[in-house]
Amino acid sequence: MVGRIRSEIEASGPMPFDRFMELTLYGPDGYFRSNILRSQRDGDFLTSPEVSSSFGTVLANAVIAERERVGVPFTVAEIGAGSGSLLQPLVEALEPPPDRVIAVEVSPAARRSLMKRLPLADVVESLHEIAGGVTGVILANELLDNLPAALVVRRGPTWRERAVDVSAGELVWVEVEARTEAARWAEAYGGRVPEGGQVEVQGEAGRWLLASLDRLFSGAVIVIDYGDTAEGLEHRRLEGTLRTYRDHHLGPDPLSEPGLTDVTMDVNFTALASVAAEHGAVTELWRQDEYLAKWRLLEHIAELKSREHQAAAAGTTMERLRWRNLVTGAEALLHPRGLGDFRVLVARE
Repeated sequence: MVGRIRSEIEASGPMPFDRFMELTLYGPDGYFRSNILRSQRDGDFLTSPEVSSSFGTVLANAVIAERERVGVPFTVAEIGAGSGSLLQPLVEALEPPPDRVIAVEVSPAARRSLMKRLPLADVVESLHEIAGGVTGVILANELLDNLPAALVVRRGPTWRERAVDVSAGELVWVEVEARTEAARWAEAYGGRVPEGGQVEVQGEAGRWLLASLDRLFSGAVIVIDYGDTAEGLEHRRLEGTLRTYRDHHLGPDPLSEPGLTDVTMDVNFTALASVAAEHGAVTELWRQDEYLAKWRLLEHIAELKSREHQAAAAGTTMERLRWRNLVTGAEALLHPRGLGDFRVLVARE
């Protein structure tokens, strides 16, 4: 991986960080191209569906409402579907089942898991492999935070771009003249940025949303991720939100071990909502705890607690503990300083 990066820098000069992310996460030897399933308890991170299957079960209520709005034939597609921990319980909760289920995933290990858990689904590697248009719902849970992004830094009245170069054989950070597109994005969506403050320029996330909306005849794109509005992210601008993860903890500098760590950032939902609105979509932005409560997670938790109490009354200890674990996981989805503070963008056509 490092050799490939060095060769490209030697041939073309300092590498913009979005290109660095593209190579280290999605290149031939990239983090998500390995045979390791990253999103699981013995992996590097957990997403809401791994914490609780109730996430998919409750999101099914939103999908049902969308099906009632747009009709059939109805498709459910998840982009970045991981192991299937969201899509499987969601599809199982849909009655009648959707006419078509599509799981898009670049990871070979994740595609194998998806084929096993969802044998009737179309499992493909790219959004571009989805033939024809979609009437239904396109889901993306913790996907956009990993899409390649440029980095710009405020220097007086202008922007400089952080790039990757080689010095004494090592990868190092350098500042170069900012590309026009990156500077324009930062001006539009960066908010108030102090001197030396950093903005993650998430143009690829916007292009992903446009591509998804282009494939949607009627229905909704639902994006769930950590992040905030441009205004809500302003207090993070001095340090920026770029970070890495490994073994469920914050990892090293992104340049230290490229291809071996998750590289991520907070999603700018103001930029996404703007892209969707320009496309003609109607948007809603929610906190995850509020969105899940709207689709009856609290009632679902009450039912789980009722089952726990029934098991306790019957004296079945292991069964009671199983229901208790389900309650604990479901309640974690609402934690105001954890998963509950994620954002949900709904863009409808």
